[in-house]
Amino acid sequence: MSKRGSLIFLGVLLTLLLPPLFQIAWPFLMAFLLASILAIVLHPWNRRLVKRMERPGLATLVTTLTAVVALGLMIGFVGLALTQELATTYEALSQRSLAEGGWPALATHSADRVVDAVARYVPLDKAAIRDHLLDGLSQMTVFLRDNVGSAVGGFTSVLVTGLLTTIFLYFLLLRGEVWLRWLSMWTPLDQDVTESLILTVKNSVIANVNGVFAVVLAQGVCLTFGFWFVGLDSPVLWGAVGGLASIVPFIGSPMIWLPIVAAFLFQGNYWMALALGLWGAFVVGSVDDVLRPFVVGAREKQHPVLIALAAVGGTYAFGALGFLLGPLVLSLVAALLKEIQTLVAAERRSQEGELIVALGSTDAEQR
Repeated sequence: MSKRGSLIFLGVLLTLLLPPLFQIAWPFLMAFLLASILAIVLHPWNRRLVKRMERPGLATLVTTLTAVVALGLMIGFVGLALTQELATTYEALSQRSLAEGGWPALATHSADRVVDAVARYVPLDKAAIRDHLLDGLSQMTVFLRDNVGSAVGGFTSVLVTGLLTTIFLYFLLLRGEVWLRWLSMWTPLDQDVTESLILTVKNSVIANVNGVFAVVLAQGVCLTFGFWFVGLDSPVLWGAVGGLASIVPFIGSPMIWLPIVAAFLFQGNYWMALALGLWGAFVVGSVDDVLRPFVVGAREKQHPVLIALAAVGGTYAFGALGFLLGPLVLSLVAALLKEIQTLVAAERRSQEGELIVALGSTDAEQR
């Protein structure tokens, strides 16, 4: 068999094997993407540590374990604080329910107090407001009951993903540069174009991570002020917890301040609940929508509106990591369009040069 026939046969065989290979790799995709993002951010520190220790394997292991322990401590701190807050709220509500004759009576009396407070300022049907509130409480109870099992399963999935991410992170830090050089050899692009695309991915990931840290700091400060204003104990602590929780887009910080608003409502502190709810919804919630696009767009040279749309669309398409993958895909598409434009312009100049040479040769022959 000729070499060309061998290449065709191997190419067809590889094409047939790619779909099952993709199905095999799909369950590990999220862990690999998270490890890739962490590897890009940690690569400069790991390279300096390798030069200092002169033992690449050990230095990479230290970098990996340090990053994993730091992330684990942050997640554990947020989870512990949130669990403590929910336990405190539940204990207070339990005591209140005993005083009022049980949970149904507590829900009914609390709904009546909210209805009276709302109807005092807004001319609405008190019976309709009361029915809506009780229906909402009932649906929330059913939702929490039905999702306890899925929450336990989700915790197990997080542990497995964390373990896989740790393994992938170690090998990406240790062999990532070699794998990139190997992949660049298989692309039909010039080395400059390949390096430009790799640099685009690197800058996009770093810009998005910077955006995450900026949002964590800004939301933490805003939440601290809001908790201090309503008189919550340890506002700095809860502000820090809320800032760290904002790493999870859209639902992160509301997991901290919404239970506090609910507790204020059940305790009859309606103005405190209203003030904190408005502050959390319109001020804290807008920090992510405004600050992140400007921080990311400044480094990626993209318009903040495009970055915001890419982050929202990426979250709907890819889940929690979509707020990083969305702007990354946008930047990569922009870089590809730029390279295509450069190649087309170069090809056009080459054709114009050949035409000029051909016309010059024709004129010389005629003379």
